Amino acid sequence: MAAAPDVWHLLDVRRLALLLAPLLAVGACRDHGSTTADVVDQSWRAHELVIAAGEHEPTCAAAGAAMQKVFAANRQAFVDGLALDKDRKRLEEATDYIAAREQRYGDLDTRMQGLAERCAADETVMAVFRWMESP
Repeated sequence: MAAAPDVWHLLDVRRLALLLAPLLAVGACRDHGSTTADVVDQSWRAHELVIAAGEHEPTCAAAGAAMQKVFAANRQAFVDGLALDKDRKRLEEATDYIAAREQRYGDLDTRMQGLAERCAADETVMAVFRWMESP
């Protein structure tokens, strides 16, 4: 369980808001007319897919492999989204949107924490948590 503290900073709601908000590029949002709410919803879905992949596996080794696969399939969304950090207005909008839907995002937070606790000794699972924060 020693590896778990490496991901605990991901698990508070404010940090989760900052993590979820920027998963799609600002340029992609502008090009496609997506609202900040759309970006946040899509971002939440990308995180949810990675976490669900881990949750559905019976062992942590299998969870790590499944999470890696789903993360890899969605990696560009994580990479591109970091650009939103540079757009203070949109980041504030995303944070407000998430705060207004705290239960939804809190549930994901709880699920992330459960998976992190269950698989704290699995380096692959812990690596995917780190990749989600800094792809």
